[in-house]
Amino acid sequence: MRWWVGVAGLLLVSCVEERIAPAPVPEPPTPEFRHQAFYETLRADAEHFGQREGDWLEDYGDAPFYGLAFYAHTTPEDARTVAARARAVSLITDIDFSTADLQEVTMSALGLMEYADATGDDADVAVLDAFVDEMDGLAKAIGYYVPTEGVESWALRTYGPTAISALIGLVNAEHAVRIGSRRDERIAFAREVAKHVAEVAYDGTRFAFASDNPMLCLYPNVSMILLDSRLFQLTGEVSYRERALRTYDAIQALRLSDLPTRYYSPYSAAAMGATTTDYSTLSSHNYLMLALAVLYEVTRDPRFVEELDSVLDALETQLYGSWCLSHVHEESCPTTCSETEVCVVDACTEDSCQGGVLHHWIDGRPAAPTDPEYFCSGCNLQALYVMWYRSVRLME
Repeated sequence: MRWWVGVAGLLLVSCVEERIAPAPVPEPPTPEFRHQAFYETLRADAEHFGQREGDWLEDYGDAPFYGLAFYAHTTPEDARTVAARARAVSLITDIDFSTADLQEVTMSALGLMEYADATGDDADVAVLDAFVDEMDGLAKAIGYYVPTEGVESWALRTYGPTAISALIGLVNAEHAVRIGSRRDERIAFAREVAKHVAEVAYDGTRFAFASDNPMLCLYPNVSMILLDSRLFQLTGEVSYRERALRTYDAIQALRLSDLPTRYYSPYSAAAMGATTTDYSTLSSHNYLMLALAVLYEVTRDPRFVEELDSVLDALETQLYGSWCLSHVHEESCPTTCSETEVCVVDACTEDSCQGGVLHHWIDGRPAAPTDPEYFCSGCNLQALYVMWYRSVRLME
């Protein structure tokens, strides 16, 4: 009988242990969105951004993604949304990659993916598949990493080969997330890009600007944080999340301040005339915030949302200001405009001023009208998309 008593004792202990086992710790709630007023202000400002035949006039190439994505999620039937969608389709249809603006066409594809995801309209999937297939074929032919030489692209020169290569991988990953057709194929290609980028530009802690330029920059690193985080979501492979977190740790060397949070943006400091490292751009911080949002999605660690919110504090308190048409339009019209008018594309238009987030912070001050690239509507539309993502997707 002793053996039976022993077994019964073990069973009793087991039952007791099971009964008193601690309940799983619930995830902390997502911090509440506290920038609603700023969001509404910037949304009203965006109504004044110029758009002609779907083309935002004061942008630097990323409005085809973020303008289309933001309005697709908020006002899909609006005339601006419809026009932006039509232009995006035209830009990626029967494309010649040797002459196309790589920034605009890639952003157009990402915008159309968001449009399909937001509306459920799959009418653009065929043209998207054709675009991604051709892009992937070219990327494979060059070894999944865009070379420093031999490709004429201002985006490549500005953001660097690592960031642009990561973007190619991200197009495939986003296609798998937003569209879903040929999902396994798109994931496999994104994995190949991540693998080859790491082989030529990763030192075990962070990604270089280019395979032959080890400079630490936000763009290549936040681009790879986005790609690795998406790959973790798509594959469940923890190594992608671990590398994304290591990369985040590496960019802390660029952090300038915490209250509010700003990072150094060395990629364009010299071109903008910065004389100190106190230089941050709206564009790179938008991508940083997207990376923080996706890091939160894959970790549920509130510190990433809190940092995102702190970057929004910087945009609201340090970069928000006023810009005028005359500050950003330098076109020449067929007829001479009056003293109160400015040439916008090809027509004299009454000059006007409105609010918006300025392009950069430089040497202790926000950008001034005399600075290059004083204002960018595409960057503002991206900030709107970030705030939409923060207030909607992260709260789901």
